[in-house]
Amino acid sequence: MKTLLREARGLGHFDDASLIHALALSPLDEQTWCPMDTALLDEYNHFYGLQFDGIERHLALIESTGERITLQAFVPNHREVRAWAVVCHGYYDHVGLYGHLIDDLLERGIAVMSFDQPGHGLSTGDRANIDDFQQYVDVIRVVHKFAAKSAGDKPLHWFGQSMGGALIMEYWRQQADEKPTGEVVLLAPLVRPYAWPIMRWAFALAKRTVAARPRNMNTNMLNKEFVSLLAADPLQAKVLPVAWVQAMINWFTQFEKYPSSSMPLHIVQGYEDRTVSFRHNLRMLSSRFENAAIRIIPKARHHLVNETPDIYAEIWSWLDDSCDWSTAKH
Repeated sequence: MKTLLREARGLGHFDDASLIHALALSPLDEQTWCPMDTALLDEYNHFYGLQFDGIERHLALIESTGERITLQAFVPNHREVRAWAVVCHGYYDHVGLYGHLIDDLLERGIAVMSFDQPGHGLSTGDRANIDDFQQYVDVIRVVHKFAAKSAGDKPLHWFGQSMGGALIMEYWRQQADEKPTGEVVLLAPLVRPYAWPIMRWAFALAKRTVAARPRNMNTNMLNKEFVSLLAADPLQAKVLPVAWVQAMINWFTQFEKYPSSSMPLHIVQGYEDRTVSFRHNLRMLSSRFENAAIRIIPKARHHLVNETPDIYAEIWSWLDDSCDWSTAKH
């Protein structure tokens, strides 16, 4: 199944404006899966390395929170589908950056449904901005409806990178009468950002004077191929909106007050992470989730789905040993 995926991404031509324009022209019915022609993704697939053999590809639009949300599904057609997974991306991210994770799930017979949150990737919305994290959670609720229908009686796993991990935790906190039927995997989950005691003062000053600050595009990632992809990615926002930071603060202030939960989690965290405050976050998460299994990878940085091959292999080795990919939980 591995084709262009392990080669360099971010090469060739990708006319993102034309693709976004084509998606905008499609009629859309509220809360309805509106299928699109996957041929629209040809340039996109090549640019981001999302060309897979032996799968069915689906592209659709849904409406949520007044925005047009782009969904993509990847379904193995050369082997039995043993499970499904919902992949939730991090801040500034989009589906195009998650090819390695999608590929490895497909290799395990797990079909994938992923989507771009409002203001990210191919979805509409103010770029990288939101007034309330609940808007992101509401999108996940709609996506879950379609993913659960596709999964049927098979397990539905959840994967969240950084902000995506935060949103998965918040989503399932709100589902009082329902539990995940599959594994919940959080990769460097966001609670508080890195160096927050210092950064909070800078934010207090910034919110009085500006609506957004230029984004710091520097990264401490060791995977140079991913660093080059980010630099070439036309779907990357170039600013950090103050409103988004305030929405994050509002969310984690409430999240840290929630009662403990028995929901099982698999959490992976690196000690070289300079994006989230992992020391504070791990203490809080281990006390809040009594059934959390935590794997520390000392050399890992933040964007774990795009780590170096040796670190990425270590993540999957632990997940395969500790997760049941085939059995639905009831």
